[in-house]
Amino acid sequence: MNDITAAITAVTVYSDRALITRQGKISLEAGEHEIRVNNLPQFLRDSLRASGRGPAGTRILNVDITTAFYPRPPEEDFAHLQKELEDLQQQHRLLQARQEALQDRRQWLRSLGEQSRDFARGLARGQIKAQDCGEFFSFMSTQATEDAEAALQLETQLQQLQLEIDAKQREYYQRRGDDTGTDRQAAVILVELASAGELEVEISYLVRNASWYPQYDIRVHMDEQENKGQVELTYIGMVQQSTGENWDQVELALSTARPSQAAVLPELQPWYLKEYNPPPPRPLAVPGAAPMFASASASPTMHMRAKSTINSDMDLQSLADSPMPAPIEAEVATATVERSGTALVFRVGRSIDIPSDNSPHKTTISRDDLPGNFDYVSAPALETNAHVRATVTNTTERILLDGQASIFLDAEYVGTTKLAFTAVREEFKIFLGIDDSLKIKREPIERSVDKGNLLQGDIRRSTYAYKITIHNYATGPRKVVIKDHIPVPQHERIKVKIQSITPQPVEHTKLELLTWEQLLPANGEYTIEYRFIVEHPQNLRVVGLP
Repeated sequence: MNDITAAITAVTVYSDRALITRQGKISLEAGEHEIRVNNLPQFLRDSLRASGRGPAGTRILNVDITTAFYPRPPEEDFAHLQKELEDLQQQHRLLQARQEALQDRRQWLRSLGEQSRDFARGLARGQIKAQDCGEFFSFMSTQATEDAEAALQLETQLQQLQLEIDAKQREYYQRRGDDTGTDRQAAVILVELASAGELEVEISYLVRNASWYPQYDIRVHMDEQENKGQVELTYIGMVQQSTGENWDQVELALSTARPSQAAVLPELQPWYLKEYNPPPPRPLAVPGAAPMFASASASPTMHMRAKSTINSDMDLQSLADSPMPAPIEAEVATATVERSGTALVFRVGRSIDIPSDNSPHKTTISRDDLPGNFDYVSAPALETNAHVRATVTNTTERILLDGQASIFLDAEYVGTTKLAFTAVREEFKIFLGIDDSLKIKREPIERSVDKGNLLQGDIRRSTYAYKITIHNYATGPRKVVIKDHIPVPQHERIKVKIQSITPQPVEHTKLELLTWEQLLPANGEYTIEYRFIVEHPQNLRVVGLP
């Protein structure tokens, strides 16, 4: 049996697992040899693969898995962490022993004090001197005070030590991940060499407790006069793992493939309609405390402002007579993109360290400038604010996965949003806050009900009219999108008749959702009016009318 050291050289991370690649070299004589790669974490047994390069005629005959048993974790940093935890626990036990001994002594002093009546008899009979009694009680008082102070100090030390143990245990369990013991797996490779030489062995296997997910930084640079601009999209991969082994200086790749779902095709089941059978009555539950929910929402506001330029003067006399070159913006290292079947693989162009502590680690996948068009959207029936909206086209060759995005307008932080899955050349929309330079008002201008002789066939007719006014106080034009609605009846005896809509909307759905679009010049105003009638029987109570 020949043990070989095979360090982790490359890792490909998927959404719920990772493919680990190890490499090692060993010099062997001609013939058959068993090579053993030790200290492997728990991995998917069917995923182990081995390959090698060596002298002509080299063959890999078999690959097997065995278990190596250790009294302590074989990883040096992990073993050191466990030793620190055990030392703290030993100190805790010693302090507890001292505390118990102190409690025994204090109990003994109490018992001795309870025998003070014997001293009184001894004094009365002349068997004990008064001086001896005074010295005894002085000793008892001094010792009781010292023991009380020592008990308080021990209690404080125990509490502090317990806090250190708890912190070390959290670090230990985070480092260990889901591994439940000190045993490790080992790969046993049977090889045959036709001639003596150096053999380079490579093994790969899949581990769980590793994943990556995307995050985005979106920086918007807009031209207010043209309602266009550039959107700088930074694609970030957040990698975390608790596999039980550190990834030190590895070639990292992030894959969009989903191996856990690749081999399973969802089967469509028959769609049955059944008669409804009400469930049997349930006994009344004892009322309990209502759960408490806490929610926090932030509504970021944005005031349009010009970019500020930062000028700084540097005193160069102490450095050199000639002027130094102006600093330039540092480039951001990004990943290369490869297509593997139906998935994309992002390969980080540098070696990277990711410890097995389940904490997220950032790596930049790409940074791209995407074209964007801007408009100002409002639904005055809900609120009279105009939200800045950017419509961005994914002109890259990468799909954008679901992920959280932080949004900046130039240097100003706007807020966060959820970026949905976006294919190549597909559009997505982001909102950049509220533009206070647009003033919007929606008001009812008519509300009347037919009365007297106008009621025919006991039908009640109500007329409603609304007016929406938009005024642009900005110094440049604004493309405004206004959304409103007209009631939709859900009863056959309720009728809604549209009398007029001015101007006509660019979109009018079957559910009576209306959309208007207008390019408003600086200090321009846009007015929308619409009128409709609601008819229903006089004795039919209608819900939903203003």
